[in-house]
Amino acid sequence: MITNLLANAAKYTDEGGRIGVRGSIDNGQVVISVRDTGVGIPPDMLTRIFDLFTQVDGHRARSEGGLGLGLTLVQWLVELHGGAVTAHSEGEGRGSEFSIRLPALDAGPQESGVRDQEP
Repeated sequence: MITNLLANAAKYTDEGGRIGVRGSIDNGQVVISVRDTGVGIPPDMLTRIFDLFTQVDGHRARSEGGLGLGLTLVQWLVELHGGAVTAHSEGEGRGSEFSIRLPALDAGPQESGVRDQEP
């Protein structure tokens, strides 16, 4: 999921642009965000960006033969794990941010990576 979002960010961000990844815990959820300074997403496409076979018209040249399946698969996998994915962009030329929210697991007591060995 994250690899797909990073690959999209790289594909749609020109040389010299910036891509950032941020992780946090919010209200019992793990939040992973991928933000770029790339070509952005038109407002009318934000509601459809996760639809099967959907590609932004002006960005097809950058799709490198893609079928418009990547973000649909990301959404499917995230939802399969009880989470949600969202897309945000202030419009064309303004970059975009995709955020994945997944339920955080209670790991319980943490064990040390070092174990005593009997001779």
